[in-house]
Amino acid sequence: MKFSIFKRTKEAPPSQKSQVYSAAEWRLKPSDFHPHALQIIKTLQDGGYQAFIVGGGVRDQLVSLHPKDFDIATNATPEQVKGLFNHCLIIGRRFRLAHVYFKRHIFEVATFRRDHTHAVDVNQASHRDGIITRDNVYGSVEEDALRRDFTVNALYYNPADNSICDYTDGIGDFKAKQIRVIGNPVARFKEDPVRILRAIRIATKLSFTLEPETERAIAETLPFLDQMPGARLFDEYTKLFLHGHAIGNFAVLNKHHIFITLFPATIAYVDDANFTKLAGIALRNTDYRYIEQKGVNPAFLISVFLWRAVTLRQQEFMQAGELKLEAFNHAATEILSSQLKRMAMPKRFSANIREIWSLQHVLENRRPKLVEKVLTHPRFRAAYDFLYLRGEIGEVPMALVQWWEKLQTLDHEAKISVIRSLQKPKKSKANAG
Repeated sequence: MKFSIFKRTKEAPPSQKSQVYSAAEWRLKPSDFHPHALQIIKTLQDGGYQAFIVGGGVRDQLVSLHPKDFDIATNATPEQVKGLFNHCLIIGRRFRLAHVYFKRHIFEVATFRRDHTHAVDVNQASHRDGIITRDNVYGSVEEDALRRDFTVNALYYNPADNSICDYTDGIGDFKAKQIRVIGNPVARFKEDPVRILRAIRIATKLSFTLEPETERAIAETLPFLDQMPGARLFDEYTKLFLHGHAIGNFAVLNKHHIFITLFPATIAYVDDANFTKLAGIALRNTDYRYIEQKGVNPAFLISVFLWRAVTLRQQEFMQAGELKLEAFNHAATEILSSQLKRMAMPKRFSANIREIWSLQHVLENRRPKLVEKVLTHPRFRAAYDFLYLRGEIGEVPMALVQWWEKLQTLDHEAKISVIRSLQKPKKSKANAG
């Protein structure tokens, strides 16, 4: 697509407060962006509207991370956007957006918004204890920039002239390699406490630091994370830990005492050397699997994080007189239920966690009747990987781990032979007396 076909819209020149940069200075050109995103912008601009690529799609391109998602901001309302595209759906209540569909690709098109305090109708915006619960107050591009979370997310790319419009000195923060909240960081974190997690995630992803005021605001506003819906926290968990930067994010979350906010049961041992080692190996393996484009199960890391809590609670139940397996099941139920109150997740993942934990007893005991069955269990591989981690920190013998590792390489007859060798020989009647 040649971008000389873009035409200038008749619009007011940028505000005196903005800076317009040539994207070429950052080695960016229109062809670096998704062609369908460019087509959406062209259609909007041809219709007389302003339209830009904004957010992570610009931010990540500036550091050559090649993003997959390209969000679009425009002064067209969701209804006006829908009128321009055949395949468009208006979604959301908290934030009304237009989703434009191109075969398997979905592009989010958001109308410029202004600060929610300008709302004249409860249907436009509302808040509770400073937390925004609805935000549909439309405004100008400059107002839209000022209500975004971080300066590096408030850069507006226009393919018509290959320019970047900057209202918040985001380019300056790029050069300083820092993440800075737009406006008062305490107030902005209170509006949406999940921004705390987002600030850390973006800083780690870009190898940036947190701007000092932004960093100081975390301690003051951290308790507000407790008010966030569990589903949002689980969504942020997946972004923090399952996208190739788990080790870095874990370190920063732990530094700011945020990890125990997400996983309260870990407070008793989060700084313990064995837990740090166990988590470190699991996090490194997770990052490696992401880089290798292998599947990553969200349940696995959670099962690692909470395992020590389960075993400690199991010991308490055993001291109270419960049998080992009964105590384990009691502890697993209690710890997992408590975590689900903090971080909601689909039932299939909580079931996966429980299965990974329960299968540890089968793998440790190697009862012949169960060994063959467990090899075909859908969660066997995850349970074996978990056992391997436990072997790495000396919680179970590595000889046990190696036995299971070797068993997986054998053909069926050899497996049966090894499993039969586990059976204790029956005493003959002649020797019974």
